[in-house]
Amino acid sequence: METWDQRTTSEAQRAEYAGAVSEDDTAGERDNTAVRESAAVGAPAEQELTLEARQEQLADFQNYRRRMTQERLEAASRGKEDVLRGLIPVLNNFRLALQHVDQDANAVRQGVQMIWQQFEGFLRDQKVEPIPTVGQVFDPAYHEVLSTVPATAETPANTIVTEVKAGYRINGRLLTPAQVIVARAEEPTAPETPATSEPSGVAFSGS
Repeated sequence: METWDQRTTSEAQRAEYAGAVSEDDTAGERDNTAVRESAAVGAPAEQELTLEARQEQLADFQNYRRRMTQERLEAASRGKEDVLRGLIPVLNNFRLALQHVDQDANAVRQGVQMIWQQFEGFLRDQKVEPIPTVGQVFDPAYHEVLSTVPATAETPANTIVTEVKAGYRINGRLLTPAQVIVARAEEPTAPETPATSEPSGVAFSGS
């Protein structure tokens, strides 16, 4: 049987334990509240830093695109300069030929032929080649028909007979089509049907 002193001691211990638990719960709540407040304060800052980083990345990408566009324009300009630089000697030779046009027609003819060969060499350097025409089978991907002529044993149907205007392609791609005249097959004529005469009617006279 408990004595008064023992019961008092037990109640005091229980009260002390309850106070300790209550204090621990309060401390835990304070810690949780501090963590939530810290997270609430730190979240906008972290979000703001992320937004700034994205803005920097976007600016870097725009600068990259601007730089690449400028480099492409400069490369195209240099390529155009190279083409024009290759045409200048041809232009100079044309000028020389025109200056001597009244002196010697034969010399002018030879000069023009030399210019033609020079210009063909320039086109080869630019990877431009003429499209084969005469004697070739008509190809709508590279040839444009201006007119047709009847086919013969030497020029079967769908064969190119004459080149009216030269065509060119660059690296296998069409640059300008060749205008040509093509042999066509003769359409078979329908056999004539003999004319048939209508039987003449016979009249009978009544008696």
